[in-house]
Amino acid sequence: MLAEFIDVSGWTAEQWLAACILVFIIITVIIVMHRTVKIFQFSRKPSYQPNLRPLRRFHNDSRRSADDA
Repeated sequence: MLAEFIDVSGWTAEQWLAACILVFIIITVIIVMHRTVKIFQFSRKPSYQPNLRPLRRFHNDSRRSADDA
C-alpha cells in the first residue's frame, strides 16, 4: 500500500537527499519539542529542600561538648 502511495523507483540522487534532509529535520524537531516539554515538566516540580537544622544543631553541640571537656 505504501509502495502505491509513494513511488520511489524513479527518484534521483537529489530527491533522495532532499527526502533524507526532510526526515532528519522532522525527527530533530520532534526530539527538541519532547525535551522542551520535559524541561517544563521538571521545572514545575517543587525542589526538595532538606531540613538541616537538626544536623547543624547536633554538629555544633558535639563541638561544644568536646571543647568544654
